[in-house]
Amino acid sequence: MASKFYNHPITSISSSIKMKYLMIYSVIIIVPVLLIYTIILDYTHRVVEEDIVRKNMLSADALVKRFNTEISDAVLQVQLIAEVDERNKLNTQRMYERAKQTIASSSMIQSITMVDAQKQMLFEAPFALHTVMTTYNFPNFDIVRWSRNYAVSDVHQNPRGERVVSISIPVIGINEQFIGVMVAELSRDHLSEVLSVNSVPNNGFSFLVDSNGEVIASTVVSEIGINTSTHPATMELSRYTSGSMKGNYLNEPSIMAYKTMWDGWGLVLGVPDRYAFKPLTDLTRAITGTFICILLLTFLFIGLGVQKILQPIVKLTQFARSIERNDPLTITPKVSSQSKDEIGVLWQTMMATALSLREKQKMVEDNERYLRDMIEGIPYAILTVDNEGIITHINRQFEKITGYPRNDIIGKLLSEIPIKNKDADFVLLNTLNSDRIGEDAETYIMNANGQKHVVKIATSKLYNIQGGNIGSIAVLQDITQLKLLEEHAKQSEKLALIGQISTGIAHEIKNPLAILSGASELLKEEVDSEPRGESIDELVNDIYRVVRRMNGIVTQFLSFSKMNNEIDELIRMDKLLDEALHLLRIKLRDAKIFTIKDYPPQQTTMIGNYNKLMQVFLNLIINSIEAMPNGGTLSIRTLVSAEDGKRYFVVEVKDTGAGISDQTMEWLYNPFFTTKQEGSGLGLTIARDIVMEHGGELQIQSRVDEGTTMRCKFPITERESTR
Repeated sequence: MASKFYNHPITSISSSIKMKYLMIYSVIIIVPVLLIYTIILDYTHRVVEEDIVRKNMLSADALVKRFNTEISDAVLQVQLIAEVDERNKLNTQRMYERAKQTIASSSMIQSITMVDAQKQMLFEAPFALHTVMTTYNFPNFDIVRWSRNYAVSDVHQNPRGERVVSISIPVIGINEQFIGVMVAELSRDHLSEVLSVNSVPNNGFSFLVDSNGEVIASTVVSEIGINTSTHPATMELSRYTSGSMKGNYLNEPSIMAYKTMWDGWGLVLGVPDRYAFKPLTDLTRAITGTFICILLLTFLFIGLGVQKILQPIVKLTQFARSIERNDPLTITPKVSSQSKDEIGVLWQTMMATALSLREKQKMVEDNERYLRDMIEGIPYAILTVDNEGIITHINRQFEKITGYPRNDIIGKLLSEIPIKNKDADFVLLNTLNSDRIGEDAETYIMNANGQKHVVKIATSKLYNIQGGNIGSIAVLQDITQLKLLEEHAKQSEKLALIGQISTGIAHEIKNPLAILSGASELLKEEVDSEPRGESIDELVNDIYRVVRRMNGIVTQFLSFSKMNNEIDELIRMDKLLDEALHLLRIKLRDAKIFTIKDYPPQQTTMIGNYNKLMQVFLNLIINSIEAMPNGGTLSIRTLVSAEDGKRYFVVEVKDTGAGISDQTMEWLYNPFFTTKQEGSGLGLTIARDIVMEHGGELQIQSRVDEGTTMRCKFPITERESTR
């Protein structure tokens, strides 16, 4: 071992230690220097950037004020052109001459067109009077007509096929009569020239956009007419906001200011970074050169000083490296071990410490392996967090229940893992933040696929050897299947009770219903033999059909707990749905509900029990009507869909009512659960069971204050598809 130590090149050890000391001294000196350097550059950059933003905002404000003033002046000039005599007639010739004079004296206005109330062009200055009427469908005509105020347009096409922007001023006659509109086209060249005068001298750019994002005027001529609706600054302008931002313009990083104007117009003004920060770049180069010289001199002086203090600890460093490599510690260097100076004492101490550490390390590794095997083999999920709520460990069973790999969640906050709907549901965090040592509770967790697991959880706090709290642990038992069995048992008891109650109710109303049925048949026979009017005949027929259906429903109640699977009647669903709407037409009319029907020409037939399906859709439509007490829209449509290789016939009932809350949705199919004062709570339960009897599924989607959509999905059999 000694030969191994002394055969190791001392020069390499010396060089290594020298490099370490050099790095230490360098960090002590260089880090503050670099920190000061970074702070200076960062502060300078921030000051320059703030100054650029301030100047951009001031320039943008000045430009917007100038454009506002020029457009206001243009509006006043155009308003002075209109002339109406005492007979409420336009003096077209004089207005035309005035328009030409206005155009000649204004750099803002390039043409003026007079359009009458029928959108016919009377003249187009400075071109000519129109002897043949031409229709000019320019934007904002209706806005100006009804508001009696001027309006500024987006970019549009004039009768000459040019893309222009314009201001429209109403012409009002005697007694406030609307006579027409004066349309003044603004010079886009003049607008671009104003932008160039204020932006180009500073190596900047600017452009005007309309509400659609099309460039009206720009310092870059090729950009005029381009749609910039996806540019970040234009998107901010579309929200009617003003401010500044960093972004790219013509593929160049720039600092931009944006400000809104009339009717959706906006101004964007900016300076490319390479011009804005050029003074800062020059300053940075000078400062960088100075700091490099300082660093080189620092390294030189540190190297000369460190060389003289390293030799006494070179051999000690050799031994330390042998410990680091886990070499056997059976032989010690003779000279060093017998030395009585500080180095000898340090050597002996390091040897004893190394042997003790090796023994303790082995014990720790054995204990860790034992605990790890026990935790991973236990059939319960285990989770630990520190005092900050950060996950420190999970076992294999926790991964299995949640579906989250441990590498994805260890080191993250427990509250960030989507296993709960809200933070208050985290039992482990409640234990962590409470004075209780631990607690047992029943709760839930959501796995990676969004499935809910019911778990029994036991939590406890964790302590270190000094008795200080270092976190909490949770042990979870998945009792989802047990809960499902309990719920199934409860549901079976409820269904048995429903069967008994249904039988009692049905027997109680069977006899009165028989009398009512006989009376309705006699009434129908009398009406059939002697018509009493279309309205009375129709109502009698409705009573007859409803009484028959009620009799069928009573029979359904008697067999509620024993569903009939003999479904062999071919039903046209469009006819069934139309009849249901017909029976409820008075309710729909009184509730002021508008009905939309959508029956595609493809398959509208299926095999089922007509009366049972009628009961389903009467229940669903009545629920929608009651959800819209103040009126609304009821949409009913049929369609054929395909899922997982199977075809389904779907009937969708959609309303625009109050919607159903998430809390209510959980209890929606429970028998006798209702939110209505006079409801029985059986309607949806019976409807769902009838749909399931037909092999289908009833799906309900709802959002509060937006409405509810109910879908009945029936599988299409080979027998149905061949019809």
